[in-house]
Amino acid sequence: NGGYGAICAAGDHANTLHWVRNDGDLRPGELILIDAGIEVDSLYTADITRTLPISGTFSPAQRRVYQAVLDAQDAAAKVARVGHDHAEIHQAAIRVICEYLAEWGILPVSVEDALSPEGGQFRRWMVHGTSHHLGIDVHDCALARREEYLGAELLPGMCLTVEPGLYFKAEDLAVPEEYRGIGVRIEDDILVTEEGAENLSAALPRTPDDVEAWM
Repeated sequence: NGGYGAICAAGDHANTLHWVRNDGDLRPGELILIDAGIEVDSLYTADITRTLPISGTFSPAQRRVYQAVLDAQDAAAKVARVGHDHAEIHQAAIRVICEYLAEWGILPVSVEDALSPEGGQFRRWMVHGTSHHLGIDVHDCALARREEYLGAELLPGMCLTVEPGLYFKAEDLAVPEEYRGIGVRIEDDILVTEEGAENLSAALPRTPDDVEAWM
């Protein structure tokens, strides 16, 4: 069984965060974002996202956006370990996202200004948190008190998602035309251990080259 209603969003639909109508055409040259996970007999659920090139290969612009999200995910996973918390995972991801947005001339302020408490300009293109607990519910303990959930130190045995994204709507004139209509999210399920983070969904291809070979 599916652990939740899957999101299957092609082209500009990927830029609608929860595109659950799962309709629309699959067009050559576009991407499809698939957010899905099985629920196993123990009632524990997976929660994984892959963004795939419908034609089998990424365009140069799609590959740049994909690599930015992948780098953000790698940075976030490095701090998904004992002694850190959800806020640090998010900060690690959005710093990389902001660095890429600045490099592409999209971010309207400096990286440090965007990351400051008064900033947040990146939220136009990275519109959600980077991580949540995962277990018997796909957003396990989402109603727990903040100090027991988002503000709590990560402990061995906790399972988390790590899922940064970049979403450039087709009509967004603040981004270069080549990026408009591209939406990318990469999500894996991470087990916190004493040694670090174990990627439970590593068998699914993640890098752009591996995704193309898989396609």
